[in-house]
Amino acid sequence: MPIEDTFPHGTPIWVDLQSADPRAAVTYYRELFGWQVGEALPETGDFALATSRGVAVAALGPLPFAGAPVTWTAYFAVDDLEGAADAARSNGGSVILEPGEPVPGIRLAIVADPAGAVFGLWQRRERNEPWLRDEPGAVDWLELVAPEPESTFAFYESVLGVAVSEMKVGEEPYGLFDVGDTSVAGAYTSDGSRPATWLVYFNVADLDAAVVRATEVGGTLRTEPLSAPGVGRWAEIVDPQGAVFALLEPEPEPL
Repeated sequence: MPIEDTFPHGTPIWVDLQSADPRAAVTYYRELFGWQVGEALPETGDFALATSRGVAVAALGPLPFAGAPVTWTAYFAVDDLEGAADAARSNGGSVILEPGEPVPGIRLAIVADPAGAVFGLWQRRERNEPWLRDEPGAVDWLELVAPEPESTFAFYESVLGVAVSEMKVGEEPYGLFDVGDTSVAGAYTSDGSRPATWLVYFNVADLDAAVVRATEVGGTLRTEPLSAPGVGRWAEIVDPQGAVFALLEPEPEPL
């Protein structure tokens, strides 16, 4: 379903961008994806909400502190925020932002896994706002990219309650984080040239056209387009301020 409003424990629930120049970031992503972006307000932590078709897609805001990296952050739903943060600590990770309510009605924490990949924990409310997924301009997939992602699987099993399975992408093994019968995120072995990270993939209808647009409005192509049967075609982009994200043109569903 492109619009999600239920988020079982361990499933992705949100993404946001922390940027050194939020106004410039809004301009870039609005021109790339055609998002409608509201005003950044003090009551929203100076984050601006991006929507498509009137449904929330992401938020864009300032860096949490001077010198923080410009980055996209993925958040996962948890039933017990304090318990999940404690589990992150006791399983080799760290807590970067202690559990709290930085914006009224939103309880979250920021943690890092044992490899250093940073992500968010978000305690769900009884009624969640809908989130647009899996259509052009919206988040399609989230992926842990690390030199040895398998070394963190026990951490994610403990913190998020996910199960871990494996598939093949081409000839390479590919980890999957599963909630029930649904794979909610992936894990890919990197070449070690960058720190472990969570990579956010945005759905596009035409990868080649999207790459051209991403670079026309100030981004940089980080990887040439790749493809895999059963997945589709994708490429990594660096936005004008240095945040890395990916564009994914999914393989069409079989008729």
